[in-house]
Amino acid sequence: MFLINGSSIIILGFIGSLITRSIVIANKHRNQIHVSWFKEIIIFLFIMYLCMVASVTLFPLPIGFDFQNVNIVYSVNLVPLVSIFNAIDQIGTAYDGDVLFMVSLILRNVGGNILLLMPLGFLAPVLWGGFKSFKRVVFLGLAVSVTIEILQLVENIAGAWGRITDIDDVICNVLGVVIGFLIYSLILKSGEKYQIKRLQKLSL
Repeated sequence: MFLINGSSIIILGFIGSLITRSIVIANKHRNQIHVSWFKEIIIFLFIMYLCMVASVTLFPLPIGFDFQNVNIVYSVNLVPLVSIFNAIDQIGTAYDGDVLFMVSLILRNVGGNILLLMPLGFLAPVLWGGFKSFKRVVFLGLAVSVTIEILQLVENIAGAWGRITDIDDVICNVLGVVIGFLIYSLILKSGEKYQIKRLQKLSL
């Protein structure tokens, strides 16, 4: 009986990424193919980012635990914004009336879900030309967020730790993707305005 921690996924992703990209770079050098270090850095960061998202949303994952003696509680919320408003209503009453703690809890939850997929909104159009469209990036963010929530629900049903499958998380995740894409667009326009070639061609 043991736990697979999120840190293990990040470490494995780091080692695996270094090995695979090193092999790719070595082959390019052997075949005298130009190596774009900008591209390699972005790919490495994207792989590490994916590992981080998985570690935060899907781990720790218990293996071999006897869940018959564990009280597992989980819930599903499909009503938009209801959990956020419920949390706001509890300010001043929850946690013995500790307002600052409750406000910080709400900000961490909402802000964390926004920040979670913000890099996706920025990196997707850099990595793939097909995602330079706002609609495609938003759809990608929606698909990724919904997939995460479904996997969390499956983990709960399978007997993993109690998690909340919440439509509000999806809303915040997609908002983060939108912000990330807007940052990408702003940097791209700045490159065109100030004639910065690297920013003008912010893609791989």
